[in-house]
Amino acid sequence: MLKNILKSEFSRNVMTLLTGSAIAQFIPLLLTPVLSRLFSPEEFGLFAFYYTLVSFFLVIATGRYELAILLPKKDKEAINVMGLAILLSGILSIFLFLALFIFKIPIQNLLGKPDLNQWLYLIPVCVFVGSGYKVLTYWSNRKKRFKGTSISVVTQATLRSSTVFYFGLLKSGFFGLSVATITFFKEIFHKSYAVPVGVTELGIAGFILGYVIGFGSAFLTLIFAFIKNDRELLFQISRKQMKAMGIRYKKFPQINMFHAMTDEFKNSGVTLIISYVFSDIVLGLYSMTYRVLRAPLSVIGNSFSQVFLQKAAEMYANKQNYLPIIHKVTKKLATISLPFFILVMLFGSQIFEFILGDKWSTAGEYARYLSPWLFVQFVTAPITQIAVIIEKQKELFLISLINNAIIIGSLVVGGFVFNNILIGFAVLSILQIIYSIYLYKWILRVSKKAIEENQL
Repeated sequence: MLKNILKSEFSRNVMTLLTGSAIAQFIPLLLTPVLSRLFSPEEFGLFAFYYTLVSFFLVIATGRYELAILLPKKDKEAINVMGLAILLSGILSIFLFLALFIFKIPIQNLLGKPDLNQWLYLIPVCVFVGSGYKVLTYWSNRKKRFKGTSISVVTQATLRSSTVFYFGLLKSGFFGLSVATITFFKEIFHKSYAVPVGVTELGIAGFILGYVIGFGSAFLTLIFAFIKNDRELLFQISRKQMKAMGIRYKKFPQINMFHAMTDEFKNSGVTLIISYVFSDIVLGLYSMTYRVLRAPLSVIGNSFSQVFLQKAAEMYANKQNYLPIIHKVTKKLATISLPFFILVMLFGSQIFEFILGDKWSTAGEYARYLSPWLFVQFVTAPITQIAVIIEKQKELFLISLINNAIIIGSLVVGGFVFNNILIGFAVLSILQIIYSIYLYKWILRVSKKAIEENQL
């Protein structure tokens, strides 16, 4: 029976999400060589800084209750978990807007990024549509509507990329030029073409509005699907039930939220160290490296991750052994990604220079050093969700603190001790390999024990 599940339902659901994710990632990936010539490294870096701010509030917006949507057996309970998550997101978004309105000048001075000042008011909007999209994605996966999830992913990527591309053409003066479209693109891909430098208002506008339009549209897509299929469940939402579910799954805000917050503090630390110790240019190069390396494989990783979480949670609830799925997913992800990362480690600089242009060859050098880290992260990321299912969030949180310390510590060594970011990346990759081996063994150990206890 298990063998049939792995070969039929699990694989079928993965393929459904994989198709949508492939299309969603193909669009920005296809545009990346163009965007790298229309936008400057500083603009990529400045948006990376802005996105770090949004991401921090995203992880606390819902109290991490969206992770609990998959766990209740009854939809009546799950819908109240979903309602609670969206309510918390709305409250935080309103609070952020008021804080930005009242303390506008002190916040702008604290950030020290004047080019972002007029865009700070969109942070609450980004947080609400981003967190709302996450919540409804978990609901869609609970109902096994992976096709609907896939459509929303494509919608998000298409509109987000299209908006950024449009603003890139706008800032380059494309619409006011008399040259043919083919001639324009030939010119920007010519070796003599000078990649833009500095930050422009249209440049940063494209990235931020692209985020709002992309995730806002995907959010609406899932809302329409929910109304079509599950609107009768809205009458099951009550203040009493939301409170009951909030207490029942209190570990999510108590542990998972703080876990996610420390991860975002880590991400913020990476951004701040690179931005202030080195420069926004270096941050832009790092951002492009991370974007290019993650984009192709996140197509596969996200698809496996979402289906794996749903299936493992279902099997655990039914007292089944999910260890074979852990081994299967890990092996498949390693097999798929290893050739890609080996290629990047050997020819990173040449690949980036050829695809993105001469100015981005340094990003390719970064990619060579970061590949081992991103490889082990890609392979182990889906299975860490097991901790949520078997309620080992606290233990995983403590282990993750070691991971965060490794990442920040490595960059501190590279930035403050050697003043060489490549040394920091090298230390980071070596330590991450050791950490990931330990994490994988820990997941297997606690899973085996939880399965044995669950089957008693």
